[in-house]
Amino acid sequence: MTARNGNGQGPRVLQPVRVPGAHVVVSRFGRILGKRRAKENLAILAQAHAAYMGLKRSAAAIRGRGANIFTQWVGDPDALGSAVLLRAILIELGAKEVRILTGSLGHPQNRNLVARCGIELHDPNTGRLPRGLHCMVDSSPPLGMSNTGGVDPVRDFFFVADHHADPAEVEENCRARGVRRVKLAFVGIPVGSTSAFMAVIAEAFGLLEGLGPAGRAAAALGVYTDTSALLHGATPLDFKMFELLTADEETTDIVDDLRDYRVPPEWYLYRAAAFKNQQVTGAVRIAPIGFVREEHRDVIAEIANELLRVDGTSIGVAIAVTERGTEVSVRADSRLLGHDQPRIVRVIDYLLEVAFPGVSGFKYERRPPHRVEGGACVPLSAEQEERFHLDQVAPSAEGNGLLGHCRELAKTLVAALRDLKVAKPEDVAGLL
Repeated sequence: MTARNGNGQGPRVLQPVRVPGAHVVVSRFGRILGKRRAKENLAILAQAHAAYMGLKRSAAAIRGRGANIFTQWVGDPDALGSAVLLRAILIELGAKEVRILTGSLGHPQNRNLVARCGIELHDPNTGRLPRGLHCMVDSSPPLGMSNTGGVDPVRDFFFVADHHADPAEVEENCRARGVRRVKLAFVGIPVGSTSAFMAVIAEAFGLLEGLGPAGRAAAALGVYTDTSALLHGATPLDFKMFELLTADEETTDIVDDLRDYRVPPEWYLYRAAAFKNQQVTGAVRIAPIGFVREEHRDVIAEIANELLRVDGTSIGVAIAVTERGTEVSVRADSRLLGHDQPRIVRVIDYLLEVAFPGVSGFKYERRPPHRVEGGACVPLSAEQEERFHLDQVAPSAEGNGLLGHCRELAKTLVAALRDLKVAKPEDVAGLL
């Protein structure tokens, strides 16, 4: 029987999965994690068991087929590590060819990861396999919006695993964008990294040893980076899978090499511009950067992280213009707010909606305490593209109005904070 929405809108796009009982979960994963640890992680392991059984029962549909694994447009370690694991599972189940589809690599660490671990990437549009099974990791359908902008949409998905998105929002967005079905949907899974979820499934198939040191290192780096070195948002499953993935010396050596990355000299120009032009309002720091080249765009999030490290800061915001448009990256920590810590999500939602109406919203973790991550991007208008001449601008240049554009947005955010203080003073208590 096809599952239907309770609101009468017809069959669900995200097909519900059958979650097993505790005994079945412990029997499956006790040998991997130990019985006590398996019992302590029943919620996430029940999802992992459902994924394992769903993939195993679909072996006939996988055998002899091609498969496409979509990540975000800009691949990060968690997405790439998860894709490496899913690719191994699909090949084990008989897939003829599996391609990992990523548009670009913005961060030096990501480029090092792909080169060091030998990950072959393909263009999300021109490089996909025709008639291949469509999968997504560390992001959710529909394609062509949020962090997959620029990717041509598809209507049917075979497997999706994402620890970021809210299932109700994914269902609504899929319905609005014409996605018909997601057969195996694991969205909003309660774990710090999608790589940890995929790793325990891969080990249920007995595949971690066969991945080799490079494959295990890719998955381990995914766990490490998405949990901020296992310090923020990490669950017991993240710790355990990182431990299992890095149990051998060769894998550990590769992970150590990948953690010790270098950045381009231009990043220091961006940082200098950000801290020179930052606006501080209470516990909120907003840094206009100016222009950031496409290959350097991950520095925007890095600067937001650095702002948050300044003592007494609860929200750090970095604003820049890239070839994609005007981008803002937000990092926040609710620990300084005292009561009602989840209100920090409401504050950031409000700020982004004011500055980026209609396109704002978090793309990542939204469950405080403590750290909250998000951002937004709005394409430049035709008039702005003509006025800014992005192809002729140096990094963080003050000419062409780019830095002024970012400064105006910073002023808009400051004004929005002050308006919120008047309208809902309880929401900004401890911030202003």
